[in-house]
Amino acid sequence: MENRSNQPSKKSRRRRVMRNRAILLIASAALVCALAAAGAVAFLIDDTEAVKNEFTPSEVTCAVEESFDGTTKTNVQIKNTGDIPAYIRVALVTYCVDGNGNVDGTKTAAIPAFTMGAGWVKSGEYYYFTKPVAAGALTDTALIDSITLENGQVVEVIASAIQSEPAKAVGEAWDVTIAENSVTAYAG
Repeated sequence: MENRSNQPSKKSRRRRVMRNRAILLIASAALVCALAAAGAVAFLIDDTEAVKNEFTPSEVTCAVEESFDGTTKTNVQIKNTGDIPAYIRVALVTYCVDGNGNVDGTKTAAIPAFTMGAGWVKSGEYYYFTKPVAAGALTDTALIDSITLENGQVVEVIASAIQSEPAKAVGEAWDVTIAENSVTAYAG
């Protein structure tokens, strides 16, 4: 008779074969997945062309349009020369010049009284047009319809513009909140 105690039983051999097959199946599946992933990465690296990311920033600019006959400024409007809607603000600066056109620091002059056009609001030292001005358009109304200057007086109209959206941009740059016919301090 054979000694069966040293030989594994049929049942345990079958279990070991099944376990080895399961390990081989899992290893084969892992190898197939790794090869597929490596192939996909190689394809993407080899066949993907560079993409050029073009970014064109908007331009926010403005220009003063006015008539001046030597003593009277009329129809002072601001044109949005940028490419997006913008809010407009204006500072008026006055000074005197001598007969040669040189600034005369010994004379002072106040800005002559004028009536602001509809939609304009004075806040602090600035005049704000309270509606966004479309790209390429003028303010709906003139800031100054007519203003007569004293002899030797100059009134400079200094305009600036800022994108109208988002409203936060106006608040952070100019420290104001603009609504139609209203300018208030920016609350952040």
